[in-house]
Amino acid sequence: MELRIMLNLHSVVFDDMHPNWHKNEAPTETDILLLVIRGKLTYYLNGDAVPLEKGDMLFIPYGMLRSGVNDPHGPHQKYSAHFRIDRPEQFPLPDPNVLHKVRTRSLDYLRQRFAILSQHWFGHMPHFQTICQGIVIELFGHMARESEMERFSSAKLRLVKEVQEYIIDHYREPVRLDELADKLDRSPNYITQTYKEVTGLTPISYMHHLRVQTARELILTTRMTIGEASDYLGYSDQAYFNRIFKKLMGYPPSTMLREKGMIIR
Repeated sequence: MELRIMLNLHSVVFDDMHPNWHKNEAPTETDILLLVIRGKLTYYLNGDAVPLEKGDMLFIPYGMLRSGVNDPHGPHQKYSAHFRIDRPEQFPLPDPNVLHKVRTRSLDYLRQRFAILSQHWFGHMPHFQTICQGIVIELFGHMARESEMERFSSAKLRLVKEVQEYIIDHYREPVRLDELADKLDRSPNYITQTYKEVTGLTPISYMHHLRVQTARELILTTRMTIGEASDYLGYSDQAYFNRIFKKLMGYPPSTMLREKGMIIR
């Protein structure tokens, strides 16, 4: 089976607080994805100044005229991946020929992913290229998500985070929108509309997703029966649980039990 990969990775670079760091003006020989993790710098891209600081992600397309200097107050740290995009139709950002810049809200996680990317790239263990390509594609996915999130106000994003935290803490219990609304001092309709606008799901749908994913792990990794998992996750009616499970997973929970050779109660 053909493995479709949308990019070919050429190199991974870690710029670590070089006091004399600079780039002379030249066209980029690859596409570049970078993350600034400390300090500041300025790129000049096709003549336009692009200031960068800790937490900024930047995508620079192939062939763009680029130069760069450290910030006057000191050097910087950043990771960068250099590659060519083979399948623009699979590219997660709107246009692979246009500069993209976002401020990430997940700096610690993305820093870790870039560090692991660098470790695999320089380790040259078997299949390192496939692993590295997968990490770069994941990083693009996060950048695309962050880019979409920028159109929402910080108040809406904060509300979504609070709703998710509440549901994660209480997903085994009956989650009532009116109780959640009282807790967050918002109307049930506003919470539902805002959550769906940002995530594509209603809060109740998100709760069912959490329950079904947990049920799947319990059925596969423990000796719980379908009925026991259903009860544990707050479903009083196993038939209803079965319908929800099949709707979200595409197959009934009994499929996993048959694979394990277990007997359904």
